[in-house]
Amino acid sequence: MRGRGIGRYIVRRLLLLVPIVLLISIAVFLLTSLIPGGAVAALLNGRATSVEQIAQLRAKFGLDKPLVTQYSNWLSGLFHGDLGRSFRTSQLVSQSIKERFSLTLILHGIGLVLSVLIGVPLGTWAAMRRGTARDRGVVGLSIFGSSSPSFVVALVFLWVFAQKLDWFPLFGAGDGSFTDKLYHLLLPGVVMAVAPMGLVMKITRASMLDQISQDHISFARARGLSERRVIIVYGLRNALIPVLTAAGLLFVGLLTGTVFVETVFGLPGLGSLLISAVRTSDIPVIQGLALIVGIWIVLANLLVDLAYALVDPRVDFQKVGK
Repeated sequence: MRGRGIGRYIVRRLLLLVPIVLLISIAVFLLTSLIPGGAVAALLNGRATSVEQIAQLRAKFGLDKPLVTQYSNWLSGLFHGDLGRSFRTSQLVSQSIKERFSLTLILHGIGLVLSVLIGVPLGTWAAMRRGTARDRGVVGLSIFGSSSPSFVVALVFLWVFAQKLDWFPLFGAGDGSFTDKLYHLLLPGVVMAVAPMGLVMKITRASMLDQISQDHISFARARGLSERRVIIVYGLRNALIPVLTAAGLLFVGLLTGTVFVETVFGLPGLGSLLISAVRTSDIPVIQGLALIVGIWIVLANLLVDLAYALVDPRVDFQKVGK
């Protein structure tokens, strides 16, 4: 019955994604109005031209049509995987994103995994040693991590671990093989994990301190259960719920860090593509990336909601799925 409720909930949430994605597409399409002079000015890039040439450009890219017609044409292309062509390179935007997506995804994966695998145990460990020097050390580390800008951490780590110690390459994404790519992306992934790791440590510690003071923890200890089982099964499982609640913020933080980290390490990912597109006012690329990021965040929030079912058995999907 619980599996049926989860299935109904997933279907309901996926259906709700349709109007959300439509709203995102409208907002993304209207980005063109934020460019001084509009898309034509971006195409000309400051070059002098005549009125006739401007009219030809508007006709070529469909900019002479009403805004609603332009949007419907653009939306129709989206259903066929067509995000338009870059003003700067004339390459398909979908192809540019496809070529760089895997690198950014690996970076996000490394950052997310490290922030959870290190942040949760350290936060739990600090909570069990409240008031000690070890606890204060973890708290200081979490404050330092969560308040450190990604580009500053990237520059420091690059200078120490790549320049001075020569443990990692200075820049680039490797020769294409998985192991070499992972070797090149490990240090940038660690940099991306620093800020969310600090937030995970703080939230886990605070949540664990609240949990170990609850009656069910005292009752579990009175039953003679091992301290490890009490902490992991009865304490940590409930303590992870606030961490999942903050997962949306962690995800947005990782997206923000991608732009700075990829720029510092010279990585050809979506972040560097966005920087290049904004610098050259490449509207189709900006629109495509904004749309992908918007959908990415919406799907991430859906996965976070579903993760509640794994850590909190009190969630009744039979009711929320109706």
